[in-house]
Amino acid sequence: MEKFIRNLNPPRWVSPIVARVHPARPWLLGVVYWLALVPLAFSPKISGNVSSRYMTIEGIVERGTLSVESSPLRAASGTPDLVRFGRHLYSDKPPVLSAIGAAVYAVVYQSGVRFSGSMSEFVVANWVLVVSIVGVASALTLVWLRQLLQTIPIAPWVADGLTLGFGFGSLLLAYGVTFNNHSVAAGLVTGALALTLLEDPEHKRVPLRRALAGLLAGLTATVDLPMGGVLLVALSVWLTLRSRTMPWSFLAGACLPLLFHCVLQPLVTGTPLPVEMYPDAFDYPGSYWATAGVWKETGPRWRFALELLFGPQGWITVTPVLAFAAIGLGSALARRDDPLRPLALAVGGMVGVLVVYYVWGVRRTDYAGQSFGTRHLLAITPACYFFAVAGVSRLKSKLAWAGFVILLVVGSLYGVAGLRDPWSRIERRVATDPALRLLQNGVIYPWSSYQR
Repeated sequence: MEKFIRNLNPPRWVSPIVARVHPARPWLLGVVYWLALVPLAFSPKISGNVSSRYMTIEGIVERGTLSVESSPLRAASGTPDLVRFGRHLYSDKPPVLSAIGAAVYAVVYQSGVRFSGSMSEFVVANWVLVVSIVGVASALTLVWLRQLLQTIPIAPWVADGLTLGFGFGSLLLAYGVTFNNHSVAAGLVTGALALTLLEDPEHKRVPLRRALAGLLAGLTATVDLPMGGVLLVALSVWLTLRSRTMPWSFLAGACLPLLFHCVLQPLVTGTPLPVEMYPDAFDYPGSYWATAGVWKETGPRWRFALELLFGPQGWITVTPVLAFAAIGLGSALARRDDPLRPLALAVGGMVGVLVVYYVWGVRRTDYAGQSFGTRHLLAITPACYFFAVAGVSRLKSKLAWAGFVILLVVGSLYGVAGLRDPWSRIERRVATDPALRLLQNGVIYPWSSYQR
């Protein structure tokens, strides 16, 4: 009886579970989604971003180095995503994800399959890496999203459908078939938030659960520094306010991947600092960034903010169902006793910081380059989708649900278009069908500041 009363009047920083489901149910949805991605990932979706990481993976396994200037893949890749330190060229990507990929590629390599072998060998190596790392992370995103949806009073079968709807109606589908860090970060962020929100303070495994959340948050920071940084801060504050003490187990879990980063990054930059802290490393003879990639500011940053959110590649444009997230976040933030308020504070704060960073903190306003959509915000998208579901649920309107479903269908059109080619801007494609033409023209802010 005492525990029941506590659930009716939960502590300010603890969220109750509204509708529990069988523990295997979210995992079954994840398996279904992963199986759907397996055949879709067989055709390689390569870009300079992907080639840069693949050259690092190949170098670690085949030559025992992070340098890429002697990689057989370099001549064909034409990748701009390289930096020079000393006499060597390196990928400009954080090395931890490539090191994880190297562990998978080592198994493939031992079987006689190489990146630089025949085309069929490259296809197999790419497929194994995408399915085993990006595909698994994408599937885990849905597992943890479904666990989060337990806190919203909707029918279990509806929550199942909404979970799969997000998988096929967002950029998680588009980038689930190519090797990238944003899909991986989406899984890690969603998992860390789910572990924190659904924590039972009376469970004996709370320290272990917090350590796992810290591990996921720390790993996020090694594959997506801006996202991981704000996640670590948000969860540290949340857990400190919840327990009224420093969350040591969370911090201990976060330290493990960060220490791994501190071992690998100095092999490139000489310090644990990422390559972005060394702008001169991008300026070397033949560098893309010193020639074709030279950027000139084309307008005020506030206008780029509109493009970031509502332009052809815009975050809300490609995942329009997120419009309902404002309702869910606002509703949770407005009530001090709302069980979702701590999560709303964390997610809302992270979104605000990330948008400000990518609009005013990044020197270049073409940071998304030739990518299909605003992939840099993909990591926080599942959490925002959760609040979109919460928002439409609290409206208690069939009309609102109808609008939600329509926007989710529009998002699925973007997801399929991105699936075909994740590394080509939507507004620059030749419209081969009415759906693509509709996606190109049906945007709120059709002007793009991007120039070749």
